[in-house]
Amino acid sequence: MKKVLSVFLAALMLFAMVPAVCAATPAITTTVNKTSVSAGDIVTLTAKVPSNSKLCVLEYEIYYDTSAFQMVSNSGSCKGVFSSESYNSSSGKIKYTGSTATVISNSSQTFFTVQLKALKSSGTISVAVVEAYTANGTSETDVTSAVNSASAKTFTFTAGYLEMRAPSTTTIRYKDGIVLHADELKTRPANSRIEWTASNGNFKTTTSSDDNILTIVSNSNGDTVFTATLYSSSNVKLDSVTITMTSKAGFFDKIGGFFRSLFGMTTIHAE
Repeated sequence: MKKVLSVFLAALMLFAMVPAVCAATPAITTTVNKTSVSAGDIVTLTAKVPSNSKLCVLEYEIYYDTSAFQMVSNSGSCKGVFSSESYNSSSGKIKYTGSTATVISNSSQTFFTVQLKALKSSGTISVAVVEAYTANGTSETDVTSAVNSASAKTFTFTAGYLEMRAPSTTTIRYKDGIVLHADELKTRPANSRIEWTASNGNFKTTTSSDDNILTIVSNSNGDTVFTATLYSSSNVKLDSVTITMTSKAGFFDKIGGFFRSLFGMTTIHAE
């Protein structure tokens, strides 16, 4: 009996010496809306803090290749997850700083978003955590290394299928027109198709038998966003490119357009 008791006590002591299992390292989740880009495309980066992370301090940085991307002005958005938060940007880097008196203990939430404009069809964007603390009561623990190891990542961007050809002008007079081209950067899948859409009816449109081409003619005053979207044979979206065109069709523009049309002087810019 004594031997059994001794074994039991020894096992109990060993169990007591085993350290408690640590809580899972809070990993910051970063996503982008696309990794295939053409010049002019907008990449939206979203950063989320995990649920029950117990984070009370976070510094998070985004690094991007300035030859490939530029930050869209004023596109950074702090979401109020931390009670005190801000961001600043410099060439090639965006830094988010957040702190809170009460730890993050609710569900996973987006704490920051930002948009970057692609300047070409390749490049990289990286993210890292440069400071992170968790809190337990009045005690804070530096978890920077572990959180960064779980959160750091690099996104590599490559050329998409399409690129919108830069037109000779983006402002079109009433009754005049221009031909838009969605050029193929690489061979698209068999039986895929391009569909063109417009954000409004400021232009009259004609799609060519070659679905890469759209002819637009100024009809009403204002800006219009044109989108060329590539779909697979099974209707899966593969890529899209956009361009904003301005229709100059105010009152006096329409008078001038009427007489130019009357004398056959309207122009369709063939790019």
